[in-house]
Amino acid sequence: MDSPRIFSADTEDALWQQVAADLSQQPDLFDYTAELRQGRHVVQLTLDVDLGGGFEGGYETTTFAARIPSHTPLRFALHEQDWVHELGKLLGLTDVELGDPELDAAFIITTNDEPQLKSLLFTDPAVRATLLRYQELRLDLTPISHEPGADVYLTFTKEAALVEPAHLRDIYHLLYTLLERL
Repeated sequence: MDSPRIFSADTEDALWQQVAADLSQQPDLFDYTAELRQGRHVVQLTLDVDLGGGFEGGYETTTFAARIPSHTPLRFALHEQDWVHELGKLLGLTDVELGDPELDAAFIITTNDEPQLKSLLFTDPAVRATLLRYQELRLDLTPISHEPGADVYLTFTKEAALVEPAHLRDIYHLLYTLLERL
């Protein structure tokens, strides 16, 4: 694995010009990591593709992660709603209804602060639109461990390799918008 690339800019446009240029120069994106710095936020982008071989199936993931101050009280997890999660709801998994029929139908949502999560997700229409565009995802704001004072991360994960700069920028914009609101 190559050392992570570091991109820094004052604006999202300037940042994504750098990232798109770098992505276009890569012969493959099987193992790509970049640190994206804009303003006071640092977002880690990771593309991980394993084609598998023989009897092994492969996998693909796209992950964006940003560390936030651990004193931020909001916690949430939002992930696609499928039959496994429907079964989980029958067995007691709590699913918060945010009052948006499309989001409520598309995602299982858990949180410790429903009003704050609604405010976070509904203030910017682009956030909602991006969530609905990439429904097979996991978006969460959680500590990395159960230890007191553990770092808290806002993380977007999709089990597909998103390699088009426009798609990656959509997701980055979603995270950056949420980071600014936290």
